[in-house]
Amino acid sequence: MTRIRLALAGGALLASAVAVAACGGGGAAASLTPPPDATTTIVAQNTQFTPNAISLPGGQPTKIFFKNLDGQPHNVAFYTDSGAGTKLFVGETITNAATVYAVPALQPGHYFFRCDVHPSMTGTVDVGA
Repeated sequence: MTRIRLALAGGALLASAVAVAACGGGGAAASLTPPPDATTTIVAQNTQFTPNAISLPGGQPTKIFFKNLDGQPHNVAFYTDSGAGTKLFVGETITNAATVYAVPALQPGHYFFRCDVHPSMTGTVDVGA
């Protein structure tokens, strides 16, 4: 992310603009509206996920729209279980923004997700056949 600051004479006015480049399926989105091809939406607010249980199709890549409404950084990361020992997918960390995560194909099963910044924010992922 590139930050651009513009200061006018005397420092009386300070304007900030943030230019964002999306790459690799991640990146802060300009809109807080999910794209039509998103499989599901996860919202972070008040240091919790809504919903905290999602379902994804098995064996095919999917898109998750992630909206962080908190003033603190969050992400969504998938692991094989709540011990978070084996990563399946780790999404970009964002603050007061939205992004689309491109999640690779997952095998059918029951998995765990959390915010890596706030590990007490958790949920479950059911991947169907």
